[in-house]
Amino acid sequence: MKNFILGFLLLLCGISYGQQITGQVLDESGLPVPNAYITADGGKVSTSADIDGNFSIKAAVGSPLTFSMLGYDTATVNATSEPMKVTMKSSAANTLEEVVVIGYGTQKKTDVTGAVAIVNEKDLRDRPNANVMSSVQGKVAGVNVVNSGTPGGTPMVNIRGIGSIAGSQPLYVVDGVLTQDISYLNPSDVESMSILKDASSSAIYGIRAANGVIIITTKKGKKSGEENIAITLDSNVGFTVPVNVLKLANAADYIRMYNDKAAYENNPATINAAQFGNVDTDWYKEILKKSAVTQNHNVSISGASQKTRYNMGLGYFTQDGILDAGQGINSGNDYKRITARLGAIYDITEAFRVGGNIAYSKANTNDSQIPFYQARVAPPVFRAKNADGTYGTLPDTPSLGTFANPRATLDFYRGKSVSNRNVANGFAELDIVEGLTAKTSYTRDNTDYFGYSYTPEYFVSSSQRSLNSSLSNTWTTRESILWENTLTYTLSIDKHRITALAGYSKQQDTWRTTSITATDVPYDGNDATLYLNLGNIAQTSANSDVNGSKTRFQSYFGRVQYSFADKYLLNATVRRDGSSVFNFDGNQKSATFPSVGAGWVLTKEKFMEKSGIDFFKIKASWGRLGNASIARQYDASASGQNGAFFGTSTQAQTAISVSKLVDPSINWEIVTETDFGFESRFLKDRLSFEANYYNRETKDAVMEISIPSQAGLGNSFVTNAGTFVNKGFEFDVKWNDQVGEDFTYGVYANVTTIKNEVTEVLGGSFLNTGPGLFGNPIKRWEKGSEVGAYYGYQVVGVVKTQEEADAYGSPVGSLKFEDRDGNGVIDDKDKKFLGSPIPTATYGFGFNLGYKGVDLSVDFQGVAGNEIYNFNRNARYGNENWDQDYVNNHYSSTNLGGTYPAANSDQTSSRPSSFYVEKGDYFRIRNAMLGYTLPSDFLKTIKVDKIRFYVSAQNPVTWFKYNGFSPELGNQSVSDMGIDNNVYPVSAVYNFGVNVKF
Repeated sequence: MKNFILGFLLLLCGISYGQQITGQVLDESGLPVPNAYITADGGKVSTSADIDGNFSIKAAVGSPLTFSMLGYDTATVNATSEPMKVTMKSSAANTLEEVVVIGYGTQKKTDVTGAVAIVNEKDLRDRPNANVMSSVQGKVAGVNVVNSGTPGGTPMVNIRGIGSIAGSQPLYVVDGVLTQDISYLNPSDVESMSILKDASSSAIYGIRAANGVIIITTKKGKKSGEENIAITLDSNVGFTVPVNVLKLANAADYIRMYNDKAAYENNPATINAAQFGNVDTDWYKEILKKSAVTQNHNVSISGASQKTRYNMGLGYFTQDGILDAGQGINSGNDYKRITARLGAIYDITEAFRVGGNIAYSKANTNDSQIPFYQARVAPPVFRAKNADGTYGTLPDTPSLGTFANPRATLDFYRGKSVSNRNVANGFAELDIVEGLTAKTSYTRDNTDYFGYSYTPEYFVSSSQRSLNSSLSNTWTTRESILWENTLTYTLSIDKHRITALAGYSKQQDTWRTTSITATDVPYDGNDATLYLNLGNIAQTSANSDVNGSKTRFQSYFGRVQYSFADKYLLNATVRRDGSSVFNFDGNQKSATFPSVGAGWVLTKEKFMEKSGIDFFKIKASWGRLGNASIARQYDASASGQNGAFFGTSTQAQTAISVSKLVDPSINWEIVTETDFGFESRFLKDRLSFEANYYNRETKDAVMEISIPSQAGLGNSFVTNAGTFVNKGFEFDVKWNDQVGEDFTYGVYANVTTIKNEVTEVLGGSFLNTGPGLFGNPIKRWEKGSEVGAYYGYQVVGVVKTQEEADAYGSPVGSLKFEDRDGNGVIDDKDKKFLGSPIPTATYGFGFNLGYKGVDLSVDFQGVAGNEIYNFNRNARYGNENWDQDYVNNHYSSTNLGGTYPAANSDQTSSRPSSFYVEKGDYFRIRNAMLGYTLPSDFLKTIKVDKIRFYVSAQNPVTWFKYNGFSPELGNQSVSDMGIDNNVYPVSAVYNFGVNVKF
């Protein structure tokens, strides 16, 4: 009433209770702050500044106005009748002071001189992935993640290209634990991730770091002066759906193609649908589910007090595969995992801290056979199952050849595996004097694995049967013990800031595997009664295998970080590693791995004060790394052979045949890398842009090279035989902004270019390798090629006329191969490199929107410039089925313009060639998520901090031209990389979930 009377009196006097308040919003340097959000009258009146920071709002003189903007501290100023000049203090400096985790310590983000990418928890959460690295796909420049479609599958992660032919998985450091397997880690437990991409950042880990380092920090309670406990529940349920299922020829098309082929080969026998009972089977439908269930449920409890911080997490994850296993004797195609984690830190005194982490995981997998290739090639003219329940087979007449029934392949196999992993880490940290801290940590990582595969006695056809049941058991134990000690000293004098680190590390890795096989083992439907000793004991003892190894590492390392006036930066590291793997003449082999990085923050210079740039730093680094993850199993190259005769004896003796020669003095691989780049931020921290150039050379790469078979030592030699280079550019841009109090948005994009080249091979040699057909391998290592490149004949078309047939020596309708040497004969000298599985570019971009309680985010991802070798299409021996694309485009008497060869069984057309090399480019909606968070006022009434519901779609749409399920081919070795040979495809996942915190 008082305000009403006052307003009425003012109105009578001709005075407005509120008037237009005008002004301009500026930052500390006097530049305008565009789009700043202004509120008056307790938020009942609001407006936004224009692009020049100018604003106009109706308010009473003397009343408070609130100014807010992303990247600035909120400002409150009383309105004046004169045009106002409002200064907002930038909070960008706080962002730039962000601390990132690096090897054996932390560092201010502004001080980093290497290439370090940060992935936060918000970029990883609520994704339906068993492995946290799957959620990184497309998020970070320089990091290429290739997912596996198998339930619980581990993705392949390459940092700045292929680091080693022997294997390119990076080193993971999880709360100080060094490992190359994080399948035990629940993604919901991850708080942040630092990806050390260049050698300067990674060199502190020496011979472990050749393929890059990923440091993962799990969640901890936040330190507080009083007791606080937070409970978080995350739960989602989803459906995995096969997408882009390849269309194959139906029965009618198959019969037409078969008859075309018969006519082309002058075979008078033809077939018709009646001969097969008018059967039309879609084999993909027979082996695939329409959808498969995935679930992810997690609970975490975190708390803190003045002296203690802790976090406990429990997780349950299940993922069913898209294969319709579980019928017959098969137990299914799925993955289940239970995880538990406890992390805590306790301050005994202000100077002495202890803490640790305990993680446990148990994973159960039902393994099935993978009959994707069988389903692709099986003729569609016989049934999966007959009416009487028996399995369908092709008739003897007319004979189409030998083909397995894919449904029976799934049903007559039973495989299970159980893996238990325990990782325990403890540390103690003491501040000896001001600035000097000592830390010791001890880790024990244990894995127990048991798996079996069982095939019963069965009969489908003469080519698909098992005369005796067979049970194979495998037991594996692994133990890794790591002891590390560091001493860290920090000193600040005037403008000088120094951090020095010295450390000692010792690790021992042990593993043992036992495999035993027995035959004639009965099965009554109960796993508990499936024992080896129920079978043929004599056969059991004859088929046992025991392997094991013990490897020790010992390391000394140090680092110095120096900053002058926060603008001149220097970072130098050195590590000396020794490994028992490289133990020659009783002496352990050791090597030293140095690195250096430098940076210059130009925005700290006076000449940049009025540039309008918030932050600009140029940086350069150089470093050397090693790779000790090299198999040294010399005896694996020898095999027993029967039928050797000596002297006049007529008794055949067992002999040993050497298939390849392995160099006993193999040394570790050496990676040397140079990196140049810059980091920048503009418009009050809303826009950031980073660019890097890298040149990464791997020397002494372990690989096979060809040797003359006349040597009697096989036809290949394994040694430090090659050198190859990865080089390219990385670009990363981000924009985050806020409009008003309720609307936020952000956009990001990154792109990486990769140029890979083999620059040297020992003695100018080469090796033909990889899968092959009729004695023709499809890959070749050689100088000038790319690692894993395909090798074969260049197709220049299809023979269309008799004149061309006479010239090429091939019939009309066959493939024309390029005669590269012009001698009129197509032979091995006409082969060339046909493409590479390594993308020339990888990229990702996306956006996020937030309005009040609604949030929307969409991520896109893709690769370009790589090729896939379609071995599924290449592997033809007779009357395999055709894909629909081939049906539509093959040469025939009714399609003389066909660009594909005529249907035929000629092995000449099946030789490795560019016809089977297809573009692997793809563009995908990687993840789309829509969420809604309930209003805080409502949540207060039910005493809950947060409730958010969301729906998401992962891989819902992928655009590509490859003739297969998916151009993303999973976790493959370098020898198999890019070859689609019965690969389990990546599918779409649709999810619904809820987050609750109280």
